[in-house]
Amino acid sequence: MAKLVVPCRWSRRQLGRRTLLKATAGTAVAFGVTACGGSRGNSNEPTATLEPEPTATQDVITSPVAGYSEPQKWVGRTLTVACWGGDYQEAQKLAFFTPFEDATSVSIQIKQADLGRIKNQIESEEVTTDLLTVPTEDVLQLSRDDYLTPIDYQVVDATALYDDIAQQYGVGVAYFSTIIVFPSGSANAPQNWQSFWDVPPVAQSEKPDPQNARALRKSPVGNLEFALLADGVPRDELYPLDINRAFASLDKIRASVVDWYEDGKQPVELVVAGQTGMASAWNVRAAQLQVSDEIRVQWYDGMLSADSWVVPRGAENADIAMDLINFSTRAVPNANFARLVPYGPVNAESLNLLRPDRLAILPTSAPNRSVQFVQNFNFWADNMDSLNEQFNDWLLNEPEPTPASPTAASS
Repeated sequence: MAKLVVPCRWSRRQLGRRTLLKATAGTAVAFGVTACGGSRGNSNEPTATLEPEPTATQDVITSPVAGYSEPQKWVGRTLTVACWGGDYQEAQKLAFFTPFEDATSVSIQIKQADLGRIKNQIESEEVTTDLLTVPTEDVLQLSRDDYLTPIDYQVVDATALYDDIAQQYGVGVAYFSTIIVFPSGSANAPQNWQSFWDVPPVAQSEKPDPQNARALRKSPVGNLEFALLADGVPRDELYPLDINRAFASLDKIRASVVDWYEDGKQPVELVVAGQTGMASAWNVRAAQLQVSDEIRVQWYDGMLSADSWVVPRGAENADIAMDLINFSTRAVPNANFARLVPYGPVNAESLNLLRPDRLAILPTSAPNRSVQFVQNFNFWADNMDSLNEQFNDWLLNEPEPTPASPTAASS
């Protein structure tokens, strides 16, 4: 009997988004960039701790999935799903795995994923893992390293999928956005990243007033794009990124960043506690921390990112893997996933199945998507390692304080 193993995530960089319902207050989750510059930016623990909660306000969509009318299709086959826990896994189970079992008679078993084991399987040509999800920016590099099987678009129907997540070696699972969060009663509501960057000068040795304080994720991904937008680059002209200009723009706001956060719920906590006037944050955190009365979000110039399904090279059960990818990206399952967790559907037709109150918090609803840009996944595949290193060095090497001039000292 063939067995299909499906790890649902790959990247440590995205962990905070995936463990929302199992997160404990004050827990720090490590992402890709671990270096820290000086004492500024990592000692600012939030005084408010929040617990994420489910956000589903709409009943399950029970319409049948077109093309899945053969209930004995995979009878006798076992699908072993290796996942990463948390609400993301639970939503996948409810929206994708259980309905796929019901539609095809496949048996699905969920296990904990192990990244090293998955790569070892591929390298040793003893592949028991047949499907997993990865951040979309990782797909190209994994394919270059010969870890992946091309997507079979004879099985996976990409007609209703957004073009940027239907790639040769990966198909999108869901979108998420990095946006601006700020207090609901703020007199200086940001209009864009230029507003975010608009802070009074502050000496590197001083701490900014809380309303002028900022929080940004400790990663070059997104921050370089936001720095360029703040410097006047139109969002449709961002890529390839002007790296020198981006770091020069980051220099302008550096002294006002009181936290380079690693835990995904920390920026929302800092804003709620009044410790920062604005922060970048994932839309998922902003929605699931149940603080809609205390914070507002600005979607304008937000960055849409995504996760993708991929099939390892040598997967024994690529046929079932491709079928599950196709099933999960149909309108009904994709909409059910978005009603459970506030990730944007990759199937444009899913939006027609969701209530207006749900669409308002989803990154791919028409009003929200229209004012954002999509992360250039290929650019980051080509430049991730070098820009991570450069960003770490930038954090570690704060500029020397400018000495006072003789005239200023004597006055």
